[in-house]
Amino acid sequence: MARSKRPGLPGRFVVRVVTAMPRGLVLLCLLLVCITPAQADRVVDEAMAMARVGAAELALNLLARETPDPRAEPVRWMEREQARIEILGMNGRWEQVVERTARVPVEMPVDFVIWTRTRQAHALVSLGRGEEARDVLRPLIWFGSHNASESWFRSWRRLVAESYILDDRPEDALTALQRYRFDYPDDVARVALMEARLLLSLGRPREAVDALDGRDGHEADALRLLARLRAGDLSAADSQARALARARDVGRDTRDGARYQAVAALAARSVGDSAEGLAIMERALASQRYLGESDDAFRLSADLLWERYARLGEREANRRQWLLGDDAGWFERAAQLQNREPHLSRGLLALVALRSPSASGREQAHRHLGEQLVRVEGHGQTLLHALYLGEGPFGSPERVPGPVRHLLVEQALEQGDLATASALMAGLRRPPEGVDPFDWGLRRARTLILSGQEQAGIDGLYDVLSGVRRLDAERADRFMQVMFDLQTVGRHDEALNLFRALAPRLAESRQLRELWFWKADSHRALDAHEQAGRHYLRSAMAGNSTDLWGLSARFQAAQSLADAGLVDDARALYEDLLDRATEPGRRIMLRQRLQQLLLVE
Repeated sequence: MARSKRPGLPGRFVVRVVTAMPRGLVLLCLLLVCITPAQADRVVDEAMAMARVGAAELALNLLARETPDPRAEPVRWMEREQARIEILGMNGRWEQVVERTARVPVEMPVDFVIWTRTRQAHALVSLGRGEEARDVLRPLIWFGSHNASESWFRSWRRLVAESYILDDRPEDALTALQRYRFDYPDDVARVALMEARLLLSLGRPREAVDALDGRDGHEADALRLLARLRAGDLSAADSQARALARARDVGRDTRDGARYQAVAALAARSVGDSAEGLAIMERALASQRYLGESDDAFRLSADLLWERYARLGEREANRRQWLLGDDAGWFERAAQLQNREPHLSRGLLALVALRSPSASGREQAHRHLGEQLVRVEGHGQTLLHALYLGEGPFGSPERVPGPVRHLLVEQALEQGDLATASALMAGLRRPPEGVDPFDWGLRRARTLILSGQEQAGIDGLYDVLSGVRRLDAERADRFMQVMFDLQTVGRHDEALNLFRALAPRLAESRQLRELWFWKADSHRALDAHEQAGRHYLRSAMAGNSTDLWGLSARFQAAQSLADAGLVDDARALYEDLLDRATEPGRRIMLRQRLQQLLLVE
């Protein structure tokens, strides 16, 4: 949904004394106005400074340590409350902004109430709750105009227009903006872009051109080009040429560049089928990631590109009199064209992927197309993501064909996007062709565990184990890494069951020794301290109990046995470790542990 520029809010509230206010409030407002920098709340200044460098939680905790009584210290209370609301807003925590601003008593000074209610409306708009925002704004407009500056009043009216846009009521939003334009002709520039976007969404491009009259800047220029294209004032070829030239001037990989490229792509749709038009559409679709919330007019659906691919493929098929169904022949021809005419090659693959009567043919076509797309220089991976996960025939992870899912998973993992990777992997049960099932299964399980789909990840680990009878050292270590992830997220019962399933498959005693130790860690996390001590000792005794690993395991066993109440056993282990210790710091620590056991007795 479109967003206007937010009304500027003061760093600290600005108070206007109103003659109709009660005497007590007048005096309180005078106190606020007259407060000197030396009297300012240093906690507020420190909290705001912390928030600006990214430590929002620390800043909020600082403000919460001492909350002034609003009746006894109203000035300090308002300063701290404003700082808290500002910090929450800086971090996009709009629900909390709504909650706190709604609790501000109406008995507070009118300027402070106006500020908080405006912030509440702003937060509701940011949350997409247009009707609730209007419920807050109406009383401000009806009753607050006498107590607020005109800049506040103008901000409220612009927020009302935004709220209508959020509720998909463009006609009401347009009416609100046109009234604003009439009432404030000196402020037309502030709402012109929003009005133009609304007129375009309503199919009124000529009026959009008029709304942009005299407006400068790249966003206005891109909107004007789009409006003139739709109104027929500019030919498709001319619109395409102008938009591409301006995209080159501002840089394609920018927000303005993405807007211009979107206009060029929409114009290319009318210019005719060509490899050049396809290249324009591909670059435009890949650049969509640079657009912002208010750029709905420039949003492109992946359908645009799929349709053009298919049309190019159909034209080639008709020319050669090919029939769908001979998938191998289509794939051979696409491979021949891949380097010489890559867009035509992609067109043939897309046509088979969308329309082949064979399910396996469609799957193979998607795989070949995906592999070709990721190799497109400069924007291949982004294009693949937009084509399959953007608005279009697929558009969601569960609908993406399996062969392409694997490519998108790799891409998401490289970018650290676990949520997308796990959503793509959720429905996959088999590895892609040519990929080792063990490695793929571990990667899938780890992705699911780390993204919060822990049970699916656990099931995946059992699937991996069911496919192997014996694990060499390297594979066992990789499996254990995923087990550590499972322990990290607190699934210790499931970890213990998997450790039991893993043990018979380990080939080396070293690995068994480690397994006992990690099992002990899970028992200790579950407060099964006696079991933990037992497994730590088994780990120590499985090899040289006096090497570094063995000594560490015995130390952990001593602590677990102490926690289990087996004080004599713990003391014996600590005393033996003390006899062997040579490093002064370690000896001091062991003596401290022995002294702690005396307190237990």
